[in-house]
Amino acid sequence: MAATLTTATGAALIGTEARLVQQEFRRVLGSTAQRPARGTKGLNFRELLYLQVVNWLSQEGLQLSPSQRQEVYFTLSRSHGGSCGQWARRNGQLIRAGAVPVSLDLAGASQTLRRRYRLLQHPERIVESNPAICSGEPVFLGTRVPLSVIVGQLQAGAGRQELASDFPQLSEAALDFAEIQARLPKPPGRPKKALELRRS
Repeated sequence: MAATLTTATGAALIGTEARLVQQEFRRVLGSTAQRPARGTKGLNFRELLYLQVVNWLSQEGLQLSPSQRQEVYFTLSRSHGGSCGQWARRNGQLIRAGAVPVSLDLAGASQTLRRRYRLLQHPERIVESNPAICSGEPVFLGTRVPLSVIVGQLQAGAGRQELASDFPQLSEAALDFAEIQARLPKPPGRPKKALELRRS
């Protein structure tokens, strides 16, 4: 995964706010990570994994200082094994020793992140646009369910389980893709006219 993502896209991928990703750049990644090009804030896979781990630790109530965050980043930057400070990477686990030990399934987190990353890289595996289906509006493959309808419902607060129940024809990957799209910022310019669904 050599390609980099913008902070907004990276934030949507891991389920956090772009503001928090930019803040993390200033505090930790800006001084430790290699930038892909001057003036850009591109995220590579290891940086995305680091942000996902820090986001998870924060949700679990574990607040890390900037130096502890750098230790986590350097630990994750090593391909196999290794440690930095109190943190170690062993057998697919991220482990912290000390008074409050922490163990995180890094292999599972990495696998989930890679799967979601591939959805963004290959949207044609999830959605299609065919003039003969819903007037060319992007729909999920093999269905007549417009992407914009699911994204709109997610943005309006509908839960994933509710959508899975209402649209059983949608796969887990399709719902993952819709969740990522729902978190992305709106593109600049005039929005497209929304597709209206009517019962016949």
